[in-house]
Amino acid sequence: MKRIKDAAFVVSLHEEVSPRALRINLKWRGNHKIFEFELTRLGKVVNCATETADTGWVLIEHPRLVNPGEAIPLR
Repeated sequence: MKRIKDAAFVVSLHEEVSPRALRINLKWRGNHKIFEFELTRLGKVVNCATETADTGWVLIEHPRLVNPGEAIPLR
């Protein structure tokens, strides 16, 4: 299996206040900020933040089906 580089991986999913919103926690390797990844692949981005050097979260409205372990590539 080919290793994917320069991608963030879905760690966990959390339903937010609205049933149409989803908070997705991501983890990656390397010196990146969360906004450098193609977050729009997940749905409409409402907000996002980098928490540590290699983790962050994104709040998505009208999310598509997302599974833990899924890779989100850099833009």
